Amino acid sequence: MTARIHELAIIGGGIVGIALAYYAAEQGIGDVVLVEQSILGSGTTGGSAGGVRQQFATELEIEMSKRGLEFWKSAELRFDSPCPFHEDGYLLLTGQDSIAGEFEAAAELQRRAGLPGVELIEPGRLTEIVPWLSSEGLLFGSWSPADGHMTPTDGVAALARAGRRLGVQIRENWPVTRIRRGDQGWEIDGPEPLIARRLVVAAGYWTPDLIRPLGHDVDIRLNVQYQVLTEPIFPGQRVPITIDVDSGLFVEREGQGLSLAVIGRTPQLASHQEVQYEFIRRAQIRAPGLLNVKIAKEVTLNPAIGGDGAPYVGELEPGLWVCCFVGHGAMHGPPVAELVARELAGRPDRSVDMSVWDPGRPPAKKNSVWWRRPEPEYVRIALEAVT
Repeated sequence: MTARIHELAIIGGGIVGIALAYYAAEQGIGDVVLVEQSILGSGTTGGSAGGVRQQFATELEIEMSKRGLEFWKSAELRFDSPCPFHEDGYLLLTGQDSIAGEFEAAAELQRRAGLPGVELIEPGRLTEIVPWLSSEGLLFGSWSPADGHMTPTDGVAALARAGRRLGVQIRENWPVTRIRRGDQGWEIDGPEPLIARRLVVAAGYWTPDLIRPLGHDVDIRLNVQYQVLTEPIFPGQRVPITIDVDSGLFVEREGQGLSLAVIGRTPQLASHQEVQYEFIRRAQIRAPGLLNVKIAKEVTLNPAIGGDGAPYVGELEPGLWVCCFVGHGAMHGPPVAELVARELAGRPDRSVDMSVWDPGRPPAKKNSVWWRRPEPEYVRIALEAVT
């Protein structure tokens, strides 16, 4: 039996793939099919904390933050689907001169790019925002009160419904075993024959296995992250996403409780018990108001990491595209997917240049304000004192 030739196929049913399918159909691309090996949102997207922030240090990332914030704040109304955005704010903390300088430079770039909502808060004011914090040793915090968090799978459900209304075909429990170029287009091996004139791989950390046989590679890896959820605490109190860049302490409002973690450490913490132990140690010097919280649940997230921390977006060879992230996919994925859809439809947005995210770029190590940097001396000394 001859397989039907689709105009566009998308592999991956996370927020990036499902947004791309919707925007492609919205741009007038007919016969769009999306395949997902499990259920929608079950991979990298399901392993996202769902934070949305403006504090980035490149013009392109700042523009995507601006668009991503607009998307998530308007999604519930636009798609008439439950997709609440929790405007709790976002706070990054540091006591290191070098990182403080990066925050200052980034804040100036953010203001020039039209994001006036990022403030640099002196230590004395930080406890007004997070009363459970100790500001000892801090230089300042980078605070964006209009930011917050959402549940990425809410966005997946909303976009899937909207895409189906536009004719997008979505096939769950459809694992892909191989892709190859055929005489009629891209042949996708799975439960049944599938051929498409153009193909986008948006499969998160499964992407390398699919494109490597074609002679391409991208540095995307699974990064298991352990977190714990607390019992209800601070009723009625706004709790922003708070990250102490120096110690890795992470706090986020989750329902009536909090989500707690220690991020950016090398080696990565290997269990929920390690997370609780290390969080308590760090809380003694940074968040004494959280020392007596009661743990209600343990959760495991599966975000992607790799390369220089920037996404891989673009055409690898004629008709074969990659659109996947190594962090920030839930935040930036929808606006990036819209840009790719416009490219595929022949109506590119000339105001944005995504060439720096070329998936064929040389590999580079990630260099961000906190990821995998050594703990500064003042944190090491403090941790030794509480051990």
